[in-house]
Amino acid sequence: MTNFDPQRARGFDAWAGEYDRFRPGYPEELFTRIARHLELPPRPVVVDLGAGTGRASIAMAELGWRVTAVEPGKPMLDLVRSHASDEGLVVSTVQAEAEATGLDPGSADLVTAAQAFHWFDKDRALAEIARILRPAGGVALFWNVRDAERSRFIADYQALLEKHAAAGADTGRYEAVGRQETARAFERHAAAFEAPEPLQLRQAVEMTDEQFIGMAFTASYVRAGMSPQVQDQFRIELGGLLGRHGLNDGKPFDVPYRIELWIARRRGS
Repeated sequence: MTNFDPQRARGFDAWAGEYDRFRPGYPEELFTRIARHLELPPRPVVVDLGAGTGRASIAMAELGWRVTAVEPGKPMLDLVRSHASDEGLVVSTVQAEAEATGLDPGSADLVTAAQAFHWFDKDRALAEIARILRPAGGVALFWNVRDAERSRFIADYQALLEKHAAAGADTGRYEAVGRQETARAFERHAAAFEAPEPLQLRQAVEMTDEQFIGMAFTASYVRAGMSPQVQDQFRIELGGLLGRHGLNDGKPFDVPYRIELWIARRRGS
């Protein structure tokens, strides 16, 4: 994603339920890595920006972390609250933009953005993150990225996306452009943050063919970026692709993901 586009980002609100049902979550290993790297206290105060339906917020709350989910979309926040209630967890919620949370300065040990930082106005968001972090606190940005290098099916799926997606769409890959933009944003805020360390983790997420198609249609470059006619053709060809790989029998199969993780410490003592 190369441009800040708040209207497009808010398009997820219209399909919050599908997003919640089909998008993959995050393994406990990710949060263990973040906690160890930043030397977080046992029950850190966390602000999860662009929290969406709460995949990361709920996972961190399950670890006993004190989480505030910040999300501008009410349908998304409603799902966060519902999940927290169902699981007997305490998650505070704030309906706000990542660039202007309204939270107290120096109030967080950790600020996270899961599958979200590319939607933010990066300079304003990093300034806000620096404001709400305590000195020596940290920020962790992370993305689930389908790993075509570990799956012929995912490589073929990526080619199918690129065939049908609009010109300039990132088709779900957090690759060179995303990395460059994130790195440059931190360079511009070097007075507030130490140089970030990009890390990678792996996970495999089980999906059926129905779930994979559902996941595909939660992507903005499919749902909002393709015309209805192109979406129909894409769905037909995706079904055919699943069949050619023997993945259309309703049985779960592993979808390999690479987790792109950026961790940076707030300067100060």
